[in-house]
Amino acid sequence: MLSELVVSYLFLGGCGAGGCLVVAALSLLIAREDLRPALASRFASCSGALYRKFVSPILMASLGALVLGSICLFADLGQPGRILLLLFSGVVTHLTVGAWALVLCFLIGTFLVLVWQGVVPVTAMAFRIVNGLLAALSLVVALYTGLLLSSVAAVPMWHSGWLAVLFLVSAVSCGIALASGVSVFSEGGRHFANAIARLAKLDMIVIVAEAVVVALWLLLPAFSGETVSAQAGGISFAVLTTGALAPLFWMGFCGIGLALPLVVDGASAHASVEGSAGMAFDNGVAVRHVANPAAMRIGLLVSAIAVLIGGYLLRYLVVASAVAPVSLLAPGLL
Repeated sequence: MLSELVVSYLFLGGCGAGGCLVVAALSLLIAREDLRPALASRFASCSGALYRKFVSPILMASLGALVLGSICLFADLGQPGRILLLLFSGVVTHLTVGAWALVLCFLIGTFLVLVWQGVVPVTAMAFRIVNGLLAALSLVVALYTGLLLSSVAAVPMWHSGWLAVLFLVSAVSCGIALASGVSVFSEGGRHFANAIARLAKLDMIVIVAEAVVVALWLLLPAFSGETVSAQAGGISFAVLTTGALAPLFWMGFCGIGLALPLVVDGASAHASVEGSAGMAFDNGVAVRHVANPAAMRIGLLVSAIAVLIGGYLLRYLVVASAVAPVSLLAPGLL
């Protein structure tokens, strides 16, 4: 029903939005006594440079995902001018709100990249306000695709408010995975093992929430009945859980995308607690020492890759399992 380019856009847009949300949250959690001197030195001080080396790569990777997703959307449309018509149509829809949120999210994120690189000076209050705006816009971008699909009444499998919640939770999980994965390779990541360990614990909560929302999305709708709509929904449910897409759903999304990172994150979080003999300070920034940092980094990378695979498979499965009632009434039209 939708092309693979659109599926890629749904994934990359959600992943980028989730990453921007994580960056905004990390930025807002910087202590005031650390933030003011870091901003005054344009992140050139010892502690400011460490924050920059940790947060800036995550933000740039998130913006890169948004750009790649937009390119996929442009390629699918074939005529990029349609995006301009959409933005300036004057009609308020899920699509127009989401498109504007995506553009503004990218612009604010780019502005913050310049701030982190010391190009643009800002006050502490302005820094927090801009990051608050980035968090709000990221939530809109993460949510709107699910709202857009759930508004399509012609596809019973999509026509559920739980789908929008599922896309939002998945985007947050992908954003955490992106942040954890980037931190493995970034120079500043090793200085913030405590923050990364907390992200792993948070990801465990988000993954459990995602599993619950998936169950609610699939099990609450009544797909049994004599109506064509109920039959189409029932076929979609069967294709996803017991039919041709079942291996991808159970082994791919549920196994690799949910169960594997949950186990790995749990092991990483346990190792970080066992290995921390206390807190030390490196250039004014709190650092947690772990017994086996290499093993923890490998675990974080495995978990991040698994979550991202699951995030893509979720969107692919949502699109691929969709059956519209019209296809049952007039199969020759589709």
